[in-house]
Amino acid sequence: MKNQSVQKTTKRKQNLKTLGIMTLLVFTSSILEAKTYVFGGLGLQFNLGALGDTITKDGLESSTNYPDTATDGTPGILPRRLIVPENRMITLDKSTNGLISAKTGGPMTGLVLSFGYEQDFGKAFFWRVNANYTRKLLGGESEAKFLGAKFAETNWDYNAVQIPFNIGIKLNVSDDASFYIGGGVHYFKGGWTLGGSNFSEVVHDQLVALGVSSNISNLLQDGTDPPAIFENTRFSVSGVAPNWIVGAQARLSDKGHIYIEAETLYSFKYGIAHPSSIGGIAGLAPSVSYPIVLGGTQYRVGYKHEI
Repeated sequence: MKNQSVQKTTKRKQNLKTLGIMTLLVFTSSILEAKTYVFGGLGLQFNLGALGDTITKDGLESSTNYPDTATDGTPGILPRRLIVPENRMITLDKSTNGLISAKTGGPMTGLVLSFGYEQDFGKAFFWRVNANYTRKLLGGESEAKFLGAKFAETNWDYNAVQIPFNIGIKLNVSDDASFYIGGGVHYFKGGWTLGGSNFSEVVHDQLVALGVSSNISNLLQDGTDPPAIFENTRFSVSGVAPNWIVGAQARLSDKGHIYIEAETLYSFKYGIAHPSSIGGIAGLAPSVSYPIVLGGTQYRVGYKHEI
């Protein structure tokens, strides 16, 4: 009986060992058969920093105020404006018969560079890791001049690095083309810079002296006091956030594939910056908190190579 028990135990161990070896061989085989890629691409991201409304129509209110009187004679105060929005600049350009001219660039658009590694696994799954670098390409620059002298200038800049890790499903629509969707998390680091000057309060006084209608001159009544001169403020943040991706790829050659994709990154964090001009410090604070959005949707096209 004892010998039979020993034999059964030995046989059980041998079976477990055989099962382990077979499992390892199957797992190794699946890895060796899985397609792996290195890839790179170029793309665009629109409305960088979600600052489009701030740039075009909202501007940025100051923490200080100026006196104002309602139509019924009631005195009050209204917030000053640190940043002159572009729609005000355009209105002044079209309404002052050449006294004020303006150039505007609209919201920022960024160029995206992307490089990464991808591997298929199972029958319809993949994982990937990549690094995206975004830099402002267009927009974010505006200026206004009074009698040829610049009195309001705003220069925005932006850069961000995101490193997403995604797991998803890849479905073949033919032998040479597939559609994929996935999600994951990413590390982000970057921010934006605001630079420029604002003398609009000074120009307001000149327009009043020249007898310009108040419905025009009042567009500059709420300028910073003292003026913001050569301001250069930088907000930088870093952290971890979710993301998701959708795309399609098609074979170009035996080992080469072209792909198009859209990746949405939810990168958000409050940033702290320190204004450098007297007007910026007086109009905001020595240390300013602002919601910094590095996320958004990146639209890319690129090339994958099987390795």
